[in-house]
Amino acid sequence: MTRRVRAPDGIEIACEVAGEGPGLVAVHGAGSASWGFALLRPHLERRFEVWTVDRRGRGPSADGDGYALEREVEDVAAVVREAGKGALLFGHSYGGLLAGAAASRLPELPGLVLYEPPMGGVLGGPERVDRWEALVRDGDRDRMVSEFLAEIGGYGESDIETLRRTPVWGLRKEVAHTVPRELRAELGYELDRDALGRLGAPVLLLVGTESPAWAKRSTDAYAEAIPAVTVRTLEGQGHGAALSAPELLADEIAGFLL
Repeated sequence: MTRRVRAPDGIEIACEVAGEGPGLVAVHGAGSASWGFALLRPHLERRFEVWTVDRRGRGPSADGDGYALEREVEDVAAVVREAGKGALLFGHSYGGLLAGAAASRLPELPGLVLYEPPMGGVLGGPERVDRWEALVRDGDRDRMVSEFLAEIGGYGESDIETLRRTPVWGLRKEVAHTVPRELRAELGYELDRDALGRLGAPVLLLVGTESPAWAKRSTDAYAEAIPAVTVRTLEGQGHGAALSAPELLADEIAGFLL
């Protein structure tokens, strides 16, 4: 079932809602959408009412004039409130950055899981963003997606070629124009260590043994800032465990939050 949540600036954010149990809002990363959790959802829906968000500018969700990371943080907080009392929060990658920032505005949040959230200034310099903006502008979304998965996601060439043969490749190309604006926002983001230090909810940080260096460095920074934190390592996994090991990822999320 699709639910629409009105953000503070009036934009409607669409969420796919299914499952039984406490609410769990799942926030996807850059270059993705709610479909990025397609393999993960079935393992979570047995234990949670899962709200997978289509962040603004994707699928049925509207998009505003201009882009600001702050608006997306407000979007996430609005969805968690709509999911009801006791709703939990999970964010992956850029979605983890948003979820971590939104958590400080949700004093009753009972639990938070962040899977390799960037800490700001780690996903690439302005030259990379300019290049990818130019590729999108020139219509070469295929190359932009390939480079993004390799340079940010840490995907190997064989994994990228496998993805290229699936319907997800076309979906990634559809949202490719949203990647540069988010990377530019992340480039200027500064981790709010004071806000993270005031979080009352227990927090689980997940990081893969095969993940890119930026992901490990960022996870360490969040772990240092958050008082009630548990860090779990996903052995043999990289940045894309929602695709490569969805049952393992679901068990980590549920084992902590429940």
